Amino acid sequence: MNADEEDPVVAEYDVFITPEMETQLHILQYPDREKERPLTRATHSAPSQLRLKENSGFVEVDVPIDVRNFFNRPMGVKWGEALRKTKAFGQRAYGISSGFERAMPRPTRSGAVADGTPAPGAIEDDDNFDEWVEHFEDANEKGHVLNTQTFGGQISRDDGKGPSYMLGTFRKNELHLTRLHGLVQMRTQFHHIDAAAQLEAVNRRREKEAQEGAKPAEPKAFLPIVKKAGGDTTVEITQAFMKNTNME
Repeated sequence: MNADEEDPVVAEYDVFITPEMETQLHILQYPDREKERPLTRATHSAPSQLRLKENSGFVEVDVPIDVRNFFNRPMGVKWGEALRKTKAFGQRAYGISSGFERAMPRPTRSGAVADGTPAPGAIEDDDNFDEWVEHFEDANEKGHVLNTQTFGGQISRDDGKGPSYMLGTFRKNELHLTRLHGLVQMRTQFHHIDAAAQLEAVNRRREKEAQEGAKPAEPKAFLPIVKKAGGDTTVEITQAFMKNTNME
């Protein structure tokens, strides 16, 4: 018996390479998500939102959380409020996708507002925590609860130096291949922890202002320094990347 008889050819396909598409194709991989829990409507976890920073390549996907079963309601309200309040400060992103920058409320200046209206960028404290936990369904509908899990990653683009990945589609005896533009390893993001830490920093600053009094803005002397157009050290390149990521 020869080798061909031991391992016979069972099918043959004509291979076609799809021309370059205007729409870019990426594969999102979820290494810390069990394969038994796919992100589908059948499992009530179909992604609800996707965010992309095209220049820096950061991708985030929001997936609904089942808040009715095995869910810590007080912590859900705490973290949901942390996200809601920091977004009111102007925080658009968290973690590395924000360049690790924090948006902080403007300090309140004594005498700046006479009618009791909060300063721009500020948000008033509330004492409704227990009420929201008690009326949890209503609080969830009104956006006071952390009810999504966020996955995030950065696109690993095809730079021509490594392997090229392709998507394949079979049509009868034809195999059509389309080149992928990149892969993304999507991992759980902890933006609610970042938001809670940000709120703690805001509260510490407010306590300090209450004890010492908010300092009015004063003119400061500065010495202009001429910098070269672009840095070429690792630190300078990283700082520029983080700054551009935050501005994107």
